[in-house]
Amino acid sequence: MIVRKNSNVLGLVLILMSSVLLGVWAVKNTIALRNILLFVGAPLAALYCYWQYQEIRLKQIKIPIKYYLPILLVLLMFAWVLFHYLFLSRFPEIQWSELRSTWLRALMASILGLGTGLAILRRPNAINFLWLGILLSFAYLFYQYVPKALAAHSLFAPDYDGYIFYGKISAVLSGTILICGLLGTVLSRFTFLCSKAKWALLAFWLFGTSVALYASVFIFDTRNGVGLALLLFGVVATGLFVRLIMTFFSKPSIQKILVNVLFLVCLLGIGGWFGWSQFKLNPGWATMFEDVQVAMQVDKYPNWQNPANLGFPNNALGKEVRGNTYERVSWAVAGMTILAPENPLGVGILVRPFGVLLNEKYPDSAKGIMSSHSAWVEFTLAFGYPGILLTLGALVMILALSFSGLSKAHQDDQHPFNYLVATLAFGVIALYTVGEVSSQHGAEMLYFLITLMAGLLFPILSQQVKKI
Repeated sequence: MIVRKNSNVLGLVLILMSSVLLGVWAVKNTIALRNILLFVGAPLAALYCYWQYQEIRLKQIKIPIKYYLPILLVLLMFAWVLFHYLFLSRFPEIQWSELRSTWLRALMASILGLGTGLAILRRPNAINFLWLGILLSFAYLFYQYVPKALAAHSLFAPDYDGYIFYGKISAVLSGTILICGLLGTVLSRFTFLCSKAKWALLAFWLFGTSVALYASVFIFDTRNGVGLALLLFGVVATGLFVRLIMTFFSKPSIQKILVNVLFLVCLLGIGGWFGWSQFKLNPGWATMFEDVQVAMQVDKYPNWQNPANLGFPNNALGKEVRGNTYERVSWAVAGMTILAPENPLGVGILVRPFGVLLNEKYPDSAKGIMSSHSAWVEFTLAFGYPGILLTLGALVMILALSFSGLSKAHQDDQHPFNYLVATLAFGVIALYTVGEVSSQHGAEMLYFLITLMAGLLFPILSQQVKKI
């Protein structure tokens, strides 16, 4: 009984620590606080996981092996990173530095993520603390933004380096996690709450989502932030529409139909308004399709090797392609089709693997190119095909497990966090496809989220969770 009581207290501590960590992870000048949270939180999380394991043994609960696979893939990834340094390193000093910093923190983050996921199974409504932590960082962002907007006499006041986050991609990273987390929480927890709590959760979702999208449109002017949200909204809206159609073939509840219709209208309304606002403010949307077509032809147009000297090619409309669209797509395509096949085991470093390999192969290429702007491309170039298969494989496995649980929607053994995990896993896969978040805090957050979702999927106490 004492252990169980201590376990409950420790679980709450882990959730609160993770909330603070998610709030500051992508924020400037927080490395000391992040280190404290990780290096204190990881041992506490390991202890909590051990207590949960002891309880599983005492109750003789059998956990199918498939639920351990994402965690196993993460452990194999860390083993591969160490093996790469010991036997395949091309830049040993840089790789050793990353092992002692980024990868050590990523390991600590993985342990903390797993412990937090298991702790949330004990108190499911505490999942909202995670999103509250991120929302508080956006609150400080708006504190910085308001004077700039007033000085500019405009709602549109972008300043990529002058705000709390490490550039706009870090804002997209935090904002996308916030949007996915809130949306998935509504889909997962709504039916288990009382009437007042349901409306409170919907209000929290609407407010937090609006804040994140507002920041993407008016504060950072980032197309991938808005595009990722619209992609997620489109997938969820399609699922809701299909579910609405299917309810008419059963015994439909008028209240349930109205709630789903209201939520669908809110989802499409908020996505449509912010999407249209960003389309008007950012001219890159207008020619994006034509620009992407040109950017994918890396053999025909070698401009991507040195845009500063070679300039940009014209698209099918006879206009010069938008620089940021061309660079993102062409560098990603070149990375996966040219550089990755020539370096199947990777170069072993997370910082600037694309730029290093580009300069090696093309001596006349630009020396200042830092990233392909796609985390998955960077992971592939850094640790080869084994690295991307292990990391992305863990996410795909999590997505598959959540979908297999969703297929049991009308059965008693449905897990209460399947929608959240499915939404978050899909969002993370998409985010790391279009975002340059493969190093430092981006890598740490990735492995934290993978193990967090793996913990949330564990079939432990799921029936108790549903009744809370």
